[in-house]
Amino acid sequence: MTDSYFAIMPDEQRAILRYGADRLGRSEHVLEKDIWVCWVLKTLFSLPDSPLMAFKGGTSLSKVFDVINRFSEDIDITLDYRYLLNGIDPLSEGAEGYSKNKLRKLSEQLKQYVHQYANDIIVPHIQSELNDLPLSESYSIRIDASGEKIWVSYPSVTEEFDEYLKSEVLIELGGRNIIDPNELHIIRPYLSDLIPELEFPSGQVVVLSPERTFWEKVTLVHVECRRGLRENADRLSRHWYDLVMLARHEIGHSAIADRKLLEDVIRHKSAFFNASYAGYEECLSGRLSLLPSNAVLSALKADYHSMISAEMIYGVVPSFYELMEAIKQLQYRINAGA
Repeated sequence: MTDSYFAIMPDEQRAILRYGADRLGRSEHVLEKDIWVCWVLKTLFSLPDSPLMAFKGGTSLSKVFDVINRFSEDIDITLDYRYLLNGIDPLSEGAEGYSKNKLRKLSEQLKQYVHQYANDIIVPHIQSELNDLPLSESYSIRIDASGEKIWVSYPSVTEEFDEYLKSEVLIELGGRNIIDPNELHIIRPYLSDLIPELEFPSGQVVVLSPERTFWEKVTLVHVECRRGLRENADRLSRHWYDLVMLARHEIGHSAIADRKLLEDVIRHKSAFFNASYAGYEECLSGRLSLLPSNAVLSALKADYHSMISAEMIYGVVPSFYELMEAIKQLQYRINAGA
């Protein structure tokens, strides 16, 4: 019978991580966290009532589609609002009576549904699965007041200390979007192929299409550029990096050709995420902004270098200047097609 990674002693786990780091050229800390990312994904997609939800974002681009050469540590999950609203879609063609005020109230209602679902279903399920692991008392789970952020913490067995890469997996949960189009994929840790005699967590997950993820990232970056300087640009530069990698890939080419998908993303974001500075209409009129101001550039550059120092990016690492030059070209390309 194959041994489980979680059943072996910490010193054996440490030796495996060292071996993997030497063979794969990734840090022990990254390989360890990757195992936990896969465990959390497997656990989420084994929820008993099979909710209508999808895995999306940067981690899906690296773990599933192999589009970006960076380790993405957070898990972005969307609960389809049609599931939360028992099949009702206020944004479907022919839906009437949803004024801006009514959509705002519906948005708050969906936030409450997510809060309740996270606290009543997701957290107890993850805790139950943690309790079944060896050394279960070493693991913990916590949730923020909104219910939209859940952290699964584990004690690292590595002897490395990494301030950027924490020994916890963050689940970011949302319930104000749809999960179409999507695909089914198997996720497994990087180490699973290298050490097949050991059982690592793996499972089938529903993944948002990378083309929709492309447009969601485009609109996110556009809003960040209009928003201006944040107090904290921590972990923001990854979105610009991801966009450049997507734009170079056939997935990006396919997405850019699909303007209807962009229109659909804008329709949903305008309904539920329409901050005063968002300017979503500019994404469709040839005035999309992907290049940040000089003040924001400085903060993003520092964050990008922190990500590189933490060995989050592997393979050929573009300089920050190269990144922004590619972003400039992408901005022109999208605006030219408006």
